[in-house]
Amino acid sequence: MANRLAEAAMPSLGLTSIPMAQALHATAQVEPSRDAVNMPTAELGWHDWWEKRAGLAARAFSVQDLANISLDRLARVNDVTMACVELLRESALDQARALDKRLASGLALGPVGGMPLAHKDLLHRTGYETGYGMAGPAAKASFDATVLRRFDEAGALHLARLHMTELAFDPSGTNEMAGHCRNPWSIDHIPGGSSSGSAAVVAAGAVDGALGSDTGGSIRIPAALCGVTGLKPTYGLVSRAGAMSLSATHDHLGPIARSARDCALMLQAIAGYDGADAGSVPAPENNHYVDGIDRSVAGLRIGVLQGGFADGVDSRIQAVMTQSLASLRSLGADIREVPEFPYDTLNEMAILMIRAEATSLYERLIRPGTDAVLGDFTRARLQEGTPIPASLYLQAMALRGPLLVQFVRTVMSDVDVLMAPVFPLPTPRVDAFDTMNAESRRLRGELTRLTRPFNYLGLPSLSLPGGTCVPDDETAALPVGFQLIGRPYSESLLLRLGHAFQKNTAWHLRMPALATL
Repeated sequence: MANRLAEAAMPSLGLTSIPMAQALHATAQVEPSRDAVNMPTAELGWHDWWEKRAGLAARAFSVQDLANISLDRLARVNDVTMACVELLRESALDQARALDKRLASGLALGPVGGMPLAHKDLLHRTGYETGYGMAGPAAKASFDATVLRRFDEAGALHLARLHMTELAFDPSGTNEMAGHCRNPWSIDHIPGGSSSGSAAVVAAGAVDGALGSDTGGSIRIPAALCGVTGLKPTYGLVSRAGAMSLSATHDHLGPIARSARDCALMLQAIAGYDGADAGSVPAPENNHYVDGIDRSVAGLRIGVLQGGFADGVDSRIQAVMTQSLASLRSLGADIREVPEFPYDTLNEMAILMIRAEATSLYERLIRPGTDAVLGDFTRARLQEGTPIPASLYLQAMALRGPLLVQFVRTVMSDVDVLMAPVFPLPTPRVDAFDTMNAESRRLRGELTRLTRPFNYLGLPSLSLPGGTCVPDDETAALPVGFQLIGRPYSESLLLRLGHAFQKNTAWHLRMPALATL
């Protein structure tokens, strides 16, 4: 299949393939001209940051109030979910005091000024340890990750380092060596990974937002399973400088928050070219992710992915998809079918590249005679990258740009956005991953099957909570999410559509019992 794709995408033998950056620009989203129609604001039962910041500006509460409340909630949530690695109480309160002084002097804060955030434990922060999901510290940082520096400049609070799976490799959220993170809706069930702690603390209401990373679905999967909103941006839009890498060709950093509009606020603060990241790609134009977010979505064309994206989807998940499509249709969206594409082959090539790149980075951790610092699953994944031939890796690399162009010009030729499930099954239990067997391998494969193709293609994808379902032999209903996929640099469009959906529904405002502790 890979050979047939190569011949279709690069018909001239020996010619250099389309570079990924050029392919991203060639297929970039061009917003259609539409009249700006404001939609009514929904009554919120549980406020997102967009609502809270008005209270902060009115001095109804202080930044220190927000920081103390969030730090206390993080501690309580962590007792139940193990979502936190370290609370950064002292530095966070120093930040909060400085911001309160700014407000007291009559100076306004920016859109994320005072916003309580916590981040996945793969971002370097000067003077602090970074764990990479391992049982002990992996590194002590001597500089700040670009995204953290940009949040500092925007006045956001950095309250905690958060749980992740080892080396960001496991999509379940379980971690054999450092301990499992638990889903705030049911501690017997996985939160999804590898940005497990990021989704869990947002879902539990401990913070308003968190950064995650996404190499094969690691923002969208936990966002979907925990009932929050998560955005994987276009490849290269958000700098990864100062972040642990798993696969430089597939790694993305992005926001997890309660709402699409909160994700827009966070993205506005961190997006932009950074010469310190070799994979950073300048966007074709300066995007304003917040401006126009209330515009109407009537007439937008949504393509529903079928074929491999419909195969094996549990009827309970399909019911949520059908319900979500009905909601989008009620907003005036035009729902369409789209052509098929060899997604299994995209997955195979992504897996090959991710394994090879990860092994090249962490091979010393699996050398014979080294201490067993990694769990069995992570060690096995790294060992799979050792025998991959350079010729296959380079072929998969060369095909990315041409296949992106082919995908956008065929599958997306008559639509603005694509829609698909994030995970095709009800949320599994934590104990399903206790041993490495055929069932745990199947579940891990299903967790990334519907998300990884868009990492390979570098396309932006927004995960939204769309309903609930009750897993087998359970009584509690757990969140179910779906994803919207766009052309390169279509984040504004995806966030606008996500915001319209969330004004028409209330799934993102549901509160787990844990949030009331």
